[in-house]
Order: sequence, then structure tokens, then C-alpha cells
Amino acid sequence: MLSLAFLNPMLLWALPLAAVPIVIHILNRRRFRRVKWAAMEYLLRAMQRNRQRLRMEQWLVLLLRTLAVLLLALLVSRPQLGGGGLLGARTHHVVVLDDSASMQQQSGTGTLYQRATERLRGLAEDFAVRRAGDSFSVVRASRAEQPDLWRERIGTDFGRRLAARLPEWSVGDRSIDLGAALRAVVTRARADADGQRTEYYLLGDQRSHDWLGADDKPRPVLAAVLAGLEPATEHLTAIGVGGSPANVGIVAVRLVDRLLVAGVPARFVAEVRNHGLDPSADLGLAVEIDGRSRIALAVPALAPGERAPVPFVHTFHEAGEHRVVCELDVADTYAVDDQRTLALEVRPRSRVLLVDGEPDVGNGETFFLQVAFEPGGEVTSGVEAQVVGDANLAAVELAEFDAVWLCNVQSLDATTVARLEAFVAAGGGLVVACGPLVDVARYDELLWRGGQGLLPLPIGEIDGDPDRPERAVLTMREHAIADGVADVLDLLIAKAWLVRRWLTLGEPAGHRAQIVARIRAADGPPLLATRTYVGADGRTGGEVALLAVTADDFWSNLPATHLQVVLTNQLQRFVARRAEFGGRNLDSDGLLQQSLDPGVHRADATVRSVDAADDERTFTAAAGPAGEGGQAPLDLRVPMAELRHRGAYQLELARHDGGTDVQLLARNAPVDESRLAALPAAAFARAFPPEVQERVTFVADGASERRDDGQGELWRWLAAALVAGLLLESLLAWRFGRH
Repeated sequence: MLSLAFLNPMLLWALPLAAVPIVIHILNRRRFRRVKWAAMEYLLRAMQRNRQRLRMEQWLVLLLRTLAVLLLALLVSRPQLGGGGLLGARTHHVVVLDDSASMQQQSGTGTLYQRATERLRGLAEDFAVRRAGDSFSVVRASRAEQPDLWRERIGTDFGRRLAARLPEWSVGDRSIDLGAALRAVVTRARADADGQRTEYYLLGDQRSHDWLGADDKPRPVLAAVLAGLEPATEHLTAIGVGGSPANVGIVAVRLVDRLLVAGVPARFVAEVRNHGLDPSADLGLAVEIDGRSRIALAVPALAPGERAPVPFVHTFHEAGEHRVVCELDVADTYAVDDQRTLALEVRPRSRVLLVDGEPDVGNGETFFLQVAFEPGGEVTSGVEAQVVGDANLAAVELAEFDAVWLCNVQSLDATTVARLEAFVAAGGGLVVACGPLVDVARYDELLWRGGQGLLPLPIGEIDGDPDRPERAVLTMREHAIADGVADVLDLLIAKAWLVRRWLTLGEPAGHRAQIVARIRAADGPPLLATRTYVGADGRTGGEVALLAVTADDFWSNLPATHLQVVLTNQLQRFVARRAEFGGRNLDSDGLLQQSLDPGVHRADATVRSVDAADDERTFTAAAGPAGEGGQAPLDLRVPMAELRHRGAYQLELARHDGGTDVQLLARNAPVDESRLAALPAAAFARAFPPEVQERVTFVADGASERRDDGQGELWRWLAAALVAGLLLESLLAWRFGRH
């Protein structure tokens, strides 16, 4: 289908001027008065013989003059052919519409997404006038594999038809991979190009984060797609819709402590970041627990790019599912990141396994530890201790505990050591308290193993004089064991802790242990050492602490001091398995994945928004691979992209006995979407090679997206025809005048 449009249609009023030469010709004929005289008879007879030739010459010159005026009028109105054929090249116009979370930024009375859809409608209306017959496609970046409109023919009513479709599309709260989206669109467009030219349009906020990585280098996938565009038939126009780079948002809400148990104060931190290019003002942060209690905190002024932790403490008095919601009091244009939710589970107690190496002697090795974990009165440690003898350790399921304490245990076999390594590699904690029963050679062989085992340091011979006790010294006030109680520990250790005997701890070159306390002086023998265990596969596991003295009062006076309760509980809080909630706190791009026991739970699970009644979904778990028992577990997958709101959701798992297990999960906006700074054209020129720059045109907010490529325009032909016509008219007028 061939169509004709005019880029300057208002100038078509000049077309009637083409009649001016005709009018002049008629007027010139009327102004002569006929007078007969004798000599004229001879001229009239000569003219009658050449009348036909003279008329043809006059009409030809008149025609050329009229045509010159017509061509001049058409030239200034810039006619354009579209839809293919002859001088017009058919073009496939593909618009990639950014519908990521950053497009929810307020701009005037609407959002950037609304401005983008208005720009899209204007583009369609413009094409309906000057590109009729071309094809048009719209693809939202978050669902690039599923176009909303594909290869629809542009007609005179195309703008109206597209405007009717726009309300069906909405902006999301997910992030996008611009490179992956463009790659999918280009691949699809090329599959059915049919010799057409393809013009791609990226309509969005032109965020620098979408184009460049943290090192200010082009994102690899995007760079590869742009470099692969065919210069002769493909081009990308990036159309900006404005926006402000100023933004302060909450980037994380996390639990600081490793343990989260009922009745014990838990420390949290909300991290606030200034993503903008200018300093922020003092702000306020509101913390809401379970939709009830609410506290107000202050956020200091932040420099550009600065990240500030805002700590707070809360005690959950009941075990179970809870949620923490932090909301920032800030007047910026991007409200999506002003609130963040943390879903968590509070346990009744943290379980610790105390392995007593001398259970039949007196109070045993673990008596004072049990007292420290259960001090009585109104104070609770939140720790539930279970004691077993070293002979019974092999029969205990370690996965049920957060930490294991080996107290003067004589020796361990290779199987038990392997179980302990697996336990610590999975995040469990281990404390080894030495004593006279410890088989030093066996410990070094199985637990130190040249630095590859569990022990932070190798163990040597017994040292010290019972008649001349040495004082202990805190050497690492910044260590996590001393977190929050450094002054108390420093005072109590220096004033109260006396060490009579100890096992020497070696300090080989290159060891990775941290020496928290020493004997006698800051450079004395190690007393307490820790190390994070790294398994043979290179993965980081739990924490291991090594105490050079006994857990009872045989080698030191620790159990008889006030330091006992403080140090014991701090050690347990340091080594205990960390409470992990990452699997239930997800961004809107995340996936909740959970394995269900088919003998306990049904396959259907319900996900319901806590704060919004209009978002409830049912997801069916699929059968996973068969386990050792032959029964395949159920694999439940809940894509956060299929949920509509941010905040807390309730996951309900129906049991076969008629009951329901309830878990809380949180859906939050992606942190990367908070970086709103746009990519300047100069930064694009610095980051991308020249051959890519030739394939991409940046259009700033408010500028026209038209490219002056003359595609389908006739002005060159019209100008050539006008010049040729004027030259021919002059030549013929001179020629005819000589006759």
C-alpha cells in the first residue's frame, strides 16, 4: 500500500499560485487592440502559416512556468511516500516501552510511565499521517518475549486504535535487563523482516544503570546487541521522558544478631542510601512491628552516594511469624523504595548441644555452662542446652542444634569429625574447650589437619603454674564476641579472669584465626581464638571458637566470676547458626522456592497479601526428583512477578490432616531501580565505540524523535525537477524569442 503525506502540509496553500502564469498570459492577450493597416496584411499572412507552431511554443513555455510554481509549492511542503514501493521504503517501527519500577517516578501530575505512553500515542498519530502502510510493534521491556502489539499495519486511524489499547498496559515494580530485552526484540524482528527496514525505539527514562555497569563500562549484552545492528537496515532511537536523579531510599532491612528467639532483644538495622547527586536533608524513619508497635528514628543528612545504617532493637515476646516494616519520611519523586518489609520467624529457643568429656566426675565439664544459659529469674538467654556424654555423641542428630560445645572431650573418631565438619559447613557453630583429657596428637591429626580442619589453631602441650595464675587480656575489642559489651568484657577479663593452666595454642605463619583474648599480655599465649570455617569446596560455613582452658573451674576461675554468664552467652550468640530469612524476603524479580513433604502437605498453596485484599493466588507444587526413600518431594515455586503488591504476604500450606501451616514472606522493590540518574549523551559517547554510536540516536525529553534521514521524502526529486524546468523554460523562451 502506497501512501502520500506532507511534512509541512500548511504550506500547500501555495498551490493555487500555479495559476499566476496562466492569468498573466490571459491578461497579456486582452490588453492588445486590433488595428488594421496595409503593411500588416503581409505579416498576418506569414503568421497564419506559422500559427500552429507559435501556439505550441506559447503553451509549452506557459506549462513550464506553471509547473515551476507547482514544484516550488510542493517542495516547501515536503511530500513523503510511505508504505513501500517506488520511492518509499517500507519500515517496521518497533517500540520497546520501559515498564520497570523506576518508571513509577512522579513527574508533574503523573508518572514517567504515563508520559511515556503519551509519547507513544503521539508517535503513533504522527506515523498515521506520514508513514501509512508501514508496520508498528510495541513490546514492554519486562515481557520482551510476549509483544503487546506486533507488526500491525499503520493506517489513518492507527493513532486512535493504539490509544484504545494503552489502558490495558500498566507499569510494574520489577527491574529489567535492557540488553536481554533488546536482544529478544531484535531476534524476533529479524525473523520476519521480509526485506524491510527496522527502526527500534527505546521509550523510557534512559537510566545510566541500564546502560552502564558499576565500572562505567557498557553492559556486555547491551553492547553486543547494539554492535550487531545492521547499519543499512536497522537503527535505534532512545527517547527520554525526563525524571529527576534525586532519590533517597531504603536499600535493606536486616537482622544484626545471629539468633532471633522469643524474649531476647534482637538488633536490627535499616540501611538508607542517598542515590542522588546532591546532599539530602535530615529525614525520619518509622519502624512498624506486626502492624502494631511503631517507633520513630532519625536519619542524618547523607552525602551523594552515602549509605547510613539506622539501628533499632526489638524484643519479640512470642515465637512464630512476624514482620518488620520500615518507612522513610522523605519528599522525593520516587516513593517505591521509601518502604521495605522484612518477614522473619522467631523461634522459642536456640538449641545448643553440650558434649561433656568427663560427665561422671563432680558436676561434670558442662555444669557451669548450663547455669550460664539458664540464669533464672526474669532474665532469659533464649538458649536451651542439652547435655550428652562424649560416648553418645555419635547417636545425636546434629542438624537439630545451632551449636555444639566440646568440653574436655578426649578424642573423636574420623566419622564423628566428618559429621561435625558437615554440621559446621552447613552453618552450625562449634566451641572447643580444652582440658587435661584432650588427646593433643589426635586433635591435631583430625581437627587441625594442617589448617584444613575445624580448629582455628593447632593444640600443643599443657602450660602454666597453678600456684602462679596469670591474668587474661582482651585483645580484640572489635570482635563480634565483644559486640555491644566490649567495655564490660574488657573490664571483667582484666580484673577477674585468672588462668592457672592452659593448653598451648600454636600460631603458625599464615593462619587465619582471630585471637580474641590472650594470657598475661597483648602478645602472650592465645587464650580464645576463632575462625570462620571454609569447607573443602571453598564455601563459607559456620564459626568455630577454641578456648585454651576448661569449661569448668579446674584450670581457671572463670565460672566463679560475673564474666561467666556474659562470655558464655556472647560465645553462643557468635557461633550459633545464623537465622536466615533470605529465602522468604525477595525482590519483585525473585522466586520463592520451597520443598514440601507430600506425606504432610498438599500440592496446592495459597499466597495472600497481608495488607491488600485484592491479591490472592493459588500455586500448585510439582513433583520433584525422587529421594532416597523413593517418594518424590513437592517443589513449590512462587514467582514474585506474578504478585501485584509490595509488602508482606502470607503463604498457607494445607496439610493432609486438615490443618494449615502459615509462613510470612516479603516482596520488595529491586534496589537497583532506585538509581535514577540518566545517561547523558556525552557519557554514552565516552563508553560506547564510534560504530555503535552511529547506530543509536539519543532524543532528550521534549525533543522530536524524527531523524532527518529523508526516508521516503521527495524533496530531492522535486528540487531537481524544479531546476530542470526553470533551465528548460529559459532555454525555450530564448529560442522561441529569436523566431
